[in-house]
Amino acid sequence: MSHLQVSSPTARDRRRHPRKAGDDGDLGYFMVAGRPAKLVDWSFGGIGVQIAGQIRFRVADTVELRIFDPERDTWESLNGLIRRVEHDGTLGITFADDGENTVRVLLHLLSNRLARTLS
Repeated sequence: MSHLQVSSPTARDRRRHPRKAGDDGDLGYFMVAGRPAKLVDWSFGGIGVQIAGQIRFRVADTVELRIFDPERDTWESLNGLIRRVEHDGTLGITFADDGENTVRVLLHLLSNRLARTLS
C-alpha cells in the first residue's frame, strides 16, 4: 500500500479556510523538518509546501515548520501534521495548534507579505 495520497481535481474541497497562493518572494523562508521548502499555498488552517529531492515524509507524520522572519532575522516554529504527500514533492500540512502562537506567527507573516507587496 502506498503512503502517497494524491488529490483529485474532482475531489470535494473540505477545507474550512480558503487557500492563498504562495509567491516566489517566499522561497527560502520555510523549512519542514529541517529541509528547505517553497511555499505553494497557505491558509489559517494549514500550509502547502514543495520540498526538493527524495520525499521521506508520510501522511500523519508530525513535523516542525519553521518560517523565517526577515524583519527580526529569526525563525518562528510551528508544529504541523502532514495530511497529503504529492508525487511532485508537495506536502499538505495542517497546523497542529490553531491557538494563539499559530495566529500570531501567521499574522506576522501576512504583514511581512503585505509590506513586500506595497514596497
